[in-house]
Amino acid sequence: MIRFRMSESTTPTKSTVTIGSSLVKVEIADSLVSQIRGLSGRENLSPDHGMLFVYANKKIRNFWMNDMRFPLDVLWIADGKVVGMQENISHELVQGEVVRFKSNEPADMALEVYAGFLVDHGVNIGDSAVLDRVAN
Repeated sequence: MIRFRMSESTTPTKSTVTIGSSLVKVEIADSLVSQIRGLSGRENLSPDHGMLFVYANKKIRNFWMNDMRFPLDVLWIADGKVVGMQENISHELVQGEVVRFKSNEPADMALEVYAGFLVDHGVNIGDSAVLDRVAN
């Protein structure tokens, strides 16, 4: 099992995650500040990149698309396995409100990737999700 120390840093650590057989370069958001900021304000996300939100415990996770400029796919992860997925989450306001979404299962990690990743890479519930290495 991978253990993380919750960071006070506002600069995400860089690493890689293997989802099934797909490698994703990630920024790790493990501080409250980096988790609130997430990918907000960015213009795009490269096809081989994502943001991995890491938490100290498993529970239902709530997210929002505040100040997002592109749609996302999200993988909910618990104990190194994909336990849920959401496709093509809109970045557009709906009836003037920011889109909000949550995991259906308790998760200790969430991986945000470009909209279409799940289909392009054939990701399934139960696939392994392995943090490969941490490199600053």
